[in-house]
Amino acid sequence: MRKIWAIMAIAVLLCGCGAEQTLETIADEALLAVAAQPREIHVDLPEEAVLPAMESDSGVLYMCRDYDVSVQTLDGGDLHKTIRTVSGYSAEDLTVLQTNEGDFTRSEFVWTTAAETGDQIGRAAVVDDGHYHYVLTAMIDAEDAGQYQEIWNGMFESFRVG
Repeated sequence: MRKIWAIMAIAVLLCGCGAEQTLETIADEALLAVAAQPREIHVDLPEEAVLPAMESDSGVLYMCRDYDVSVQTLDGGDLHKTIRTVSGYSAEDLTVLQTNEGDFTRSEFVWTTAAETGDQIGRAAVVDDGHYHYVLTAMIDAEDAGQYQEIWNGMFESFRVG
């Protein structure tokens, strides 16, 4: 009788050890998640910005005679976050001009900020390819902004992603 009870106890304990049924799907081709690779940024920088002053994983800072230029690649998805990161302002506080360039969306905006040496003017362009935000930013003292307007216009017009 003890043997029967022992066998019954073991059988009851092993009832919960059954394997769950596993199902697999079959496809004609392997499905792999492909992470988008950042594209290359093209911009015609002024001659005085030949050497980068600082480089990081996300971009490069060029120090010119009277102004600074930065080129960066940021994670895409949230344009408002990128605008706040670049300018310190929310998109609602700025006038953001958006245009379409093929498959890309381009956003441009300007802002002012107070610095140790006085007011500064910033200008930025953000190209969105759906995966990344490619950003060109330029900052200058407000009193010097007028004399570099043509140079900046040429630089921002040449900014593209390829």
